[in-house]
Amino acid sequence: MKKRKKAQYRYYEIPEKEVVLALTGKEWIREYGNDIDCLHFHNYLEVGICYGGEGEIILGQETYSFEEGSLVVVPPYFLHTTNSKKGTKAYWEWFYFDVESVIQEMDGKQSGEISNIKGRIFLKAHYIEKKKNQRLKMLLEQIRLECLEKKYFYEESVKGLLKSFLIEILRMNEGEKESFGQTILITPAISYVNDHFHELLYISDLAKACNMSESHFRKVFEMNMNMKPLDFIHLVRIQNACNLMKWTEKSMKEISYQIGFENISTFNRNFKKLLGISPYQWKKSAQNYEGKLKNYRISAYRGW
Repeated sequence: MKKRKKAQYRYYEIPEKEVVLALTGKEWIREYGNDIDCLHFHNYLEVGICYGGEGEIILGQETYSFEEGSLVVVPPYFLHTTNSKKGTKAYWEWFYFDVESVIQEMDGKQSGEISNIKGRIFLKAHYIEKKKNQRLKMLLEQIRLECLEKKYFYEESVKGLLKSFLIEILRMNEGEKESFGQTILITPAISYVNDHFHELLYISDLAKACNMSESHFRKVFEMNMNMKPLDFIHLVRIQNACNLMKWTEKSMKEISYQIGFENISTFNRNFKKLLGISPYQWKKSAQNYEGKLKNYRISAYRGW
């Protein structure tokens, strides 16, 4: 039986009441990717800009050579990676955007319109060469400065700039067809899980959201995500459980019900299966939030 390629799920938390997580500074001058043999994906729209170095960017099935001034736009749950030239370092800065929150604030947008706009923004991954789309890069630089300086009313300024940034992506994607295989076909299921993880979920509901038969949906989902739909549901639930343990004083029983598990024993079993430790052990040692998934074809990390 052919062994599946491994992938990593690197998930991030955007600070409460903000719409951007900016990873900036000299910390991001590093040798990228050459010690990692798999692609990864994130839970937010990722934008990266290169300030120095050379190497390659892999976006799905496409590979691009990057240099200073390169920019990448990567939809959530889209497999990709960055590799600096072997033996050298590159300087990238990374930004994660809460697209849905920004779209929801657009005047007069109904839920159907929001879903359509989000789908168009996530339609395609982009590699943008050094001298291309200077407007997009200018908007990103303004967002970066606002995040660094945190001047009075910077949150509102960031939202306005991000809205303009997303409109620019919409214009880039106008008339485009999806360019990364069948991943976009399962986007409704991914969104459904993220919105309803706390409810009783059936794979048939996810298939219905994607207008597929259940058997075909399972096949397409596993082919694109390198994991089964149920594994993804558990992953999202455990991610949210960690957030609750970190930011609230709720009991484990309360948390288990709040994230959609029928009882605490099921919660404990799946938590340990995914992170290798019990919820109680994790709460005492928060660095274990970066614990790698065990016995899965996909591993999960919090950030880099």
